[in-house]
Amino acid sequence: MFLDVYIFDRETGLQTFDTIESLNRAEANSIVWVDIENPEQEPLRAVASHFGFHELTVEDCFDPDHSPKLEDYGGYLFMIFRGLNPLPAIDQEEKDLEEDAEEEDYAPAISMYLSERYIVTHRLREIPWLDAVLRQVKAIPERTIAEGSSALAYRIIDVLVDRFARGLQDFERIIDNLEDTAIETPEKFEIGDILTAKRNLGTLRQLMREQLVVINRLAHDRTLIKPQRLRRYFKDVEDHAAAVIRDIDQLSETIIGVRDVYFTMTNVRLQDIMRILTVFTTVGVPLNIIVGLYGMNFEWIPFLHSPYGFWIVAVVMLALVVVMFFFFKKRMWI
Repeated sequence: MFLDVYIFDRETGLQTFDTIESLNRAEANSIVWVDIENPEQEPLRAVASHFGFHELTVEDCFDPDHSPKLEDYGGYLFMIFRGLNPLPAIDQEEKDLEEDAEEEDYAPAISMYLSERYIVTHRLREIPWLDAVLRQVKAIPERTIAEGSSALAYRIIDVLVDRFARGLQDFERIIDNLEDTAIETPEKFEIGDILTAKRNLGTLRQLMREQLVVINRLAHDRTLIKPQRLRRYFKDVEDHAAAVIRDIDQLSETIIGVRDVYFTMTNVRLQDIMRILTVFTTVGVPLNIIVGLYGMNFEWIPFLHSPYGFWIVAVVMLALVVVMFFFFKKRMWI
C-alpha cells in the first residue's frame, strides 16, 4: 500500500514524493502523476478532494469487478481499464487451471483520472506491468512524463494492451496441456477444465471489447485527446486491442477443438475396447461348443475313452485359437 507523487517541470526535472501535501508544490506548468495502490478509501478521497473529482468516480474505483468505461467530466476524464496479470491459478508443473480462480485475480482494475496537467491512477492491489511504467518514468522522465499527461496515459494503456496479449500465453499453455492430455491420457482428462477455460476466455473477450470502445473514443474524439499526433498513437493501440480480441476468439475456437478431440479419442478408445472384447468372445465360441459337446451324456463320443482323448481335444482347441488369431491379425482386427 503506497501513494507516490511524481512532479515534473523543465527547471527542476522529476521530483518524487509520498505525501498528498506535496501536490501543493506543483507549479502551473508542471506535469503531475499520482499513483495510489491502496484498498482503503482515505488516500484516494484526499486526492479527489484536492483535484475536485466527483464522488461517484471514487466509488467506482473500489469496485474490483467494474467494467471498462470512459466518462468526460469537463475538466478531466475518468476511465477504468482491466489489465491481465499472469494467472495465479496456473500450476507451472501441471499447468492446470483451478476452477476457483477469481476474475479480479488475473484481470485487476485500474482507474485513471486524466487532464492536461495531471494523471491519477488507482489500483486496489499490485499490478506488475504498471510498476514497470513507473520505473520507466523514473529512469527516463524526459521521454515519458515530460511529454505530457496524455502521452503518459497512452504509455500506460499501450503497456496494458501489450501485457494483455502476453497474458493470453497462459491460456495457450493451458489449452496445449489439455490437448496433450486429451490425446495421450484421455482417462485423466476433465471436461470441467474446458468449461472453466472457455468461461474465462469469454470474460476476457467481453472486457477487451469494452476497452476497445474506450480506446476508440480516445483515438477519434478530438475533444478528448486534442493533439492529432497523439491520437495516431491511440489508433495504433486500437489496432493492437482489436488483434487481442481476434486472438481470444481463436483461443475459444481452439478450446472447442480440444473438446472435439477428447470426444473423438474417447470414442476411439471405446471402440478399441469393444473390438478386443469381441475378439475374445469370438475365440471363445468354438471352444465353448467343443466343451459343450463333450459334456453331453452320451456313451459313444469320439476319443471319450481314449487315453489320449484329452490331449487330442486340447490340441484341436489350441489350433483353433491360433488359426483365429492369425486370421484376425491378417484382417487387422487386432
